[in-house]
Amino acid sequence: MGNIRRVFPGGNTSVGFFSYHDNIIDIDRNMLYILKGMPGGGKSSLMRDIGNKAIQSGYNVEFHHCPSDPDSIDGLVIDELKIGLVDGTAPHIIDPIFPGLTDTIVNLGQFIDVELLKLYKTEIFAAKKQNKDAYRRAFNYFKSSKPLYDEIEETNKTKVDFYGINKLTKNVIDRIFSKEPITSSLVGFKKRNLFTSAYTPDGFVDYTSTIIDGIKDRYYLNGEIGTGKSTFLSRIADEAIFRNYHIEIFNNPLIPLKIDSLYIKELDTIISTSKGIKNYIYTTIDLDEYINREHDYFEDLQIFDTLVNRGIENLSGAKEAHSRLETVYKKCINYKGIDEIKEKLWKDILAFE
Repeated sequence: MGNIRRVFPGGNTSVGFFSYHDNIIDIDRNMLYILKGMPGGGKSSLMRDIGNKAIQSGYNVEFHHCPSDPDSIDGLVIDELKIGLVDGTAPHIIDPIFPGLTDTIVNLGQFIDVELLKLYKTEIFAAKKQNKDAYRRAFNYFKSSKPLYDEIEETNKTKVDFYGINKLTKNVIDRIFSKEPITSSLVGFKKRNLFTSAYTPDGFVDYTSTIIDGIKDRYYLNGEIGTGKSTFLSRIADEAIFRNYHIEIFNNPLIPLKIDSLYIKELDTIISTSKGIKNYIYTTIDLDEYINREHDYFEDLQIFDTLVNRGIENLSGAKEAHSRLETVYKKCINYKGIDEIKEKLWKDILAFE
């Protein structure tokens, strides 16, 4: 049985939908299958089934989940075979870079009964409008939460001993990079950005534990808003890049330019703000030791949480509208043809063994 990692290639954030779909699989690949089709057209099920076949065959698999429906799959990577599959439809449109060489389009739209679909035009248009309106509201709530986060951050910064944190940062960097790097023939991204958590219609979903599992050295980075956790991680990332190491950066699901976790492959080390790391043996780096706790922003945090939760509620409305679209399209699709495509893809993938 192969190992499973779970991540999000995109996120519902304070700046709208934020995509790292170009980080699903590196250009040094055997093949990327780009699935094109329609809602309910079997893209996610096809990738899930092929991923499960690969796991049963002993391959390590990375599932890329959809932030607007965490039960759905947006992408799949089979590590050892350097094979990727991805949903290439909006809002994360992906087209081939080297068609026929490292990329190929799989057209699932060919299995739709267009004449039958026309009977549902009114329902489709109404569901699409509801979906669009719900996303607009969701993103406006997430956007509105950001200035409040910034206010809490700025207030806390005035109470932080950054001289002490800078000394701590240097000590941690010295400790982490004193390790002898693993000598290996690592390939792929030198620097890869993704998300391990997301705000979804089901609430906050965190898959960080699937990344942490199996890593030798784990650090839990603790600290309140404004103590500089993201800056701390950025400085360690810069050092790793300077040393030409391979790193994975997992960004914050609400403020995507902030870092939540950093994995340095050659050192088999992860530093994470995720509380999920507490399920494993870990070392704590506590930035809260450097903040004056004589402050109160409980009311601001309540308002912040309310805005984020209202965003999540509207994501649920968008998901409900998308489910209506899928229900309509499913009535008009020849799934036997899609199953045949799936079996052919699996045979093609095995040819890369």
